[in-house]
Amino acid sequence: MILYQFFLRLYPILAYLISPFNEKAKQWVDGQAKVWDEINALSPKIKQPLIWVHCASYGEYEQGLPIIDSIKLKYPSHQIWLTFFSPSGYVYRKKDAHADFVTYLPFDGKKNARLFLETIQPSLIIFIKYEFWFNYLSIAKEKNIPTVLASALFRQGQIFFQFYGGFYKKILNLFTAILVQDQASEDLIKPIISTSKIFITGDTRFDRVINTAATVTKFEWIQKLSNYKIMIAGSTWEADHIVLAKAAHEIEKLNWIIVPHHVNAASIAECKSHFPKAITLTALLASKQHFTLPTIIIVDQIGLLRSLYQYAFISYVGGGFGKDGVHNVLEPAAFGKPVIWGKNDSKYREAVGLRNEGGGFSIQNAAALIVQIQLLKSSEEAYTNTSKKAAQYIIDHAGATEKTIEYLKEQHFLK
Repeated sequence: MILYQFFLRLYPILAYLISPFNEKAKQWVDGQAKVWDEINALSPKIKQPLIWVHCASYGEYEQGLPIIDSIKLKYPSHQIWLTFFSPSGYVYRKKDAHADFVTYLPFDGKKNARLFLETIQPSLIIFIKYEFWFNYLSIAKEKNIPTVLASALFRQGQIFFQFYGGFYKKILNLFTAILVQDQASEDLIKPIISTSKIFITGDTRFDRVINTAATVTKFEWIQKLSNYKIMIAGSTWEADHIVLAKAAHEIEKLNWIIVPHHVNAASIAECKSHFPKAITLTALLASKQHFTLPTIIIVDQIGLLRSLYQYAFISYVGGGFGKDGVHNVLEPAAFGKPVIWGKNDSKYREAVGLRNEGGGFSIQNAAALIVQIQLLKSSEEAYTNTSKKAAQYIIDHAGATEKTIEYLKEQHFLK
């Protein structure tokens, strides 16, 4: 508890100190400075019942969106107040049409937590996957507001399962219910949580990518590329670009579309340094040229990746050569196309699962990437089998949203 209170005091100070040199920290500091003005401006528009859904960042938002959409569809009189901790969620979704209200989460503390809950008066609180704020959960319990951790995923190395994790075990026990993705997560928390609070519902991201694949945007500019097959590389970092550049140089008769994880000027320049013959999407759109030879396109615009995957012969997902690990492999798999990614995937259940089912491949280096692409290009049987397994993996794991809503309904959290 002492360490947690120390963290609450130290984090805003550190964020403020580094904000002149770090854009994300600056956005968070600025957001926290304005958060109460925003809340006070929005709160008069509340019409109960209101459900508060909290996501740490954009990734958790993608996981929570199917739940939000399902609630809005089945309970149209309910309003949704959506909060984010990270700028990566708030900045991109502050005008989100799926929620009635979108704000930053006021930083955890007794005063903030009590004031926020008394201001918005939610009838239900849903935290998505990885959020554990002691004061918010404590005061919600004091006020008898049900709190649900949805699509939760636990691993042995987390603090809850260490000898020094007693306080964090206490935080977990504050939840009214914990809806986990798999049996392994349930087995891990059973010794520290009442079994009556634990339910296996699955991962709502599978439902999200199925819906995304069914409602994609079409891009006319794709017709400007040559008739060669297209390799889509999404959410890439410099470590990925080094590997991809070697493969692009080695493999003939293949178009490449590369979508860096960040599309600011510095990131695009870094990407282009590895692909000197590439053109940006902005330049392509301004050009009337139609290409007859294989082309490398660097996408310098946001919001296109999930729809671009529909055009892939093979997809590559970035992040697997960085310390944080691979990004979302489910989006391309939902289109029934083979998916390849870097070696750091052990913490990502969906990547390991897709690999084990034969719908995707984790590669160690550029040489392995080249071999894998050439195999899929040269063998129609291998390509077809991999594609079918990718699509089937998504289908087999769908349905978590319905299970989540049914649980909330059965517990009378939704009325």
